[in-house]
Amino acid sequence: MGLKVDFREKRSGVLDEIARLDNQLYCELCHLDTGDYWIGDKIIIERKTLTDFLESIKTGRIFQQAYRIAQTEMNGLIILEGDKSMVESSGMSRKAVQGALIHLNVFIGVPVLRSKDIHETASILIGLHSQCQRLELPRKMKVISGIKGLRLCKKQRQKLFLIQNIPGIGIKKGLALLRNFSTLENILKASQENLVKVDGIGNKLADRICTIFHEPF
Repeated sequence: MGLKVDFREKRSGVLDEIARLDNQLYCELCHLDTGDYWIGDKIIIERKTLTDFLESIKTGRIFQQAYRIAQTEMNGLIILEGDKSMVESSGMSRKAVQGALIHLNVFIGVPVLRSKDIHETASILIGLHSQCQRLELPRKMKVISGIKGLRLCKKQRQKLFLIQNIPGIGIKKGLALLRNFSTLENILKASQENLVKVDGIGNKLADRICTIFHEPF
């Protein structure tokens, strides 16, 4: 079981550090649809520098990436690389960063590990690979984080992921829409009057859904 590495990570310097620290670890460069590193078919790792992480909070991209990881059959994590000076110079509030970390760790269920530089990132990847070989990784539960006991099949999770791309719709509102209308097509065709009948969907959100689905490009 080697380490699959996305082509875009070639210039990061992490691969060179891995080779320096453990020249026995086989690394395969390839195109990965999700994440930057795969350890076998067990773990997906997304590597973010702090600068990139802060920018992706503003755009919402980090949450989309985390949801994609959560929808897979593999366990996932994010390695957050850099020191706190990057946060201080960004102008982003500590509260906003903490809020993002809470959402990733607790509500999406993708843990975040801190790394100070590429050397430490390489060490983390080597350590993860070593433990995967020695220990049996707990089976990933098909549970949507934040709602205790909820288990969905792959198709249900894919539908929930798609509906959550609408701003203002989280797990609970997405589930409420799908339970009320059964299919994505029915949600797409629903009128604002019928949308507001769904628990948690107010006039403003119903209007946003209709605008996204019904207005021309």
